[in-house]
Amino acid sequence: MLLSSWCVYSTCHPMKLRDRYPQLQDPAVVKAMVVRSVYASMALENQLVPLHRIEALYDQTAVLPTPPTGAGVAR
Repeated sequence: MLLSSWCVYSTCHPMKLRDRYPQLQDPAVVKAMVVRSVYASMALENQLVPLHRIEALYDQTAVLPTPPTGAGVAR
């Protein structure tokens, strides 16, 4: 009975990941999760990479703002 009521509720009110896990809105939390995950994955493959190197690579992947459509297009 609980499962069916959950399914009805979730269909009517889809929950976004950020709503369910508000800590994902904190960039430091997301960075820590990604860095730990990459470090652990590399360690499983016997490819140890220092944490500071993974953090540096993460920092290089910062999302840059995209220019508006048509900006800088010569006609």
